[in-house]
Amino acid sequence: MKILRTYILKDFFSSFFFSLLSLTLVMLLGNLKKLSDLIIRKGIDISDAIKIFSMLMPYILGFTIPVATLMGVLLVMGRLIAGNELIAINTAGVSLTRILTLFIIIGLILSLFLFILNDKVIPYFHYNYHSCLKNIYTKNINAIIEPGVYLENFKNTILYVDDIKENRLKNIYIYETDNKGLNCLTYAKYGAFVVDNNKLTMRLERGFRDEINPKGKKELYRLNFKVFFIELPLKENQNKHIEKKASDMTFKELKERIRHFRELKIEPLGLKTELHKRVNLSFSPITFIVLGFGISLVVRHREKSINFGIAISIAGLYYVLLLIGEALTEYHYLPPLLGMWLPNIIVASIGGVLILRNAYIR
Repeated sequence: MKILRTYILKDFFSSFFFSLLSLTLVMLLGNLKKLSDLIIRKGIDISDAIKIFSMLMPYILGFTIPVATLMGVLLVMGRLIAGNELIAINTAGVSLTRILTLFIIIGLILSLFLFILNDKVIPYFHYNYHSCLKNIYTKNINAIIEPGVYLENFKNTILYVDDIKENRLKNIYIYETDNKGLNCLTYAKYGAFVVDNNKLTMRLERGFRDEINPKGKKELYRLNFKVFFIELPLKENQNKHIEKKASDMTFKELKERIRHFRELKIEPLGLKTELHKRVNLSFSPITFIVLGFGISLVVRHREKSINFGIAISIAGLYYVLLLIGEALTEYHYLPPLLGMWLPNIIVASIGGVLILRNAYIR
């Protein structure tokens, strides 16, 4: 059994790390568009953009490790079955139960690693990701400008930009409001931000400024200009310490916040959902091992392409079930515990049925 265990472990981890590397690279390449957008469209320094991009790695690993685990099981079992090695193993007196137990132990180890990743590492990088973005946006205000979007990042002021090329804005609308509504509209054909003495100012070109009559009448005072400077007041909380979102909190912090809200007679549904979701994802490798083991007994393929397609399909189904469980929880059809564990329950049950129907387990 020791020789067989070493053989299976070596085969599994070679397939696991190959799949992990491949899946992680694919997901990183899928996020390269965000990196290029930060550098080219937003004008962020390459070093800052790479720093932000690197913070996505732990988050990506949280998804690729379970899928790589599934891929490893499918490939190992596929080779054992296709090469008739499984028959020889059974003949030697080693049952499928012992092989499945070995895989479940591997799944437990990977789940404990994911548990630490979801508890400590991912929240830490999540929070630093948001903090880094905030600092970059403070240094380069153009980074928050999204063409065609009404931005309300400023106190009593709404900013709309039709287009942006490098650091030059085009067709700018600035709406200044008070408790009675709109009191001033400024339009400019072109413009750019100027940061001076920690004040955010816009240099506007070729436009007009309409101010409502202070006596409350409907008349407007129009000022046409070639060049005009306007200061944009930041909201009071713009420069304050960033509050942690639920995704930025450790398990301990989530539990403390849940306890705090319960003392206030408030049901913290979002926090409870986040907590159970992360714990569920941490133990998903065991779920994928059970399903992968059961599917391998039915499919019986050793080709990487086929098994890769099966793994991606299963992962897609799993995360769709996770989204459904999250939606059912949000609309109070299911409690957070059941809603977030729904994918593991369904997927593990399917795997268990496949194992019982297609293998005689001693």
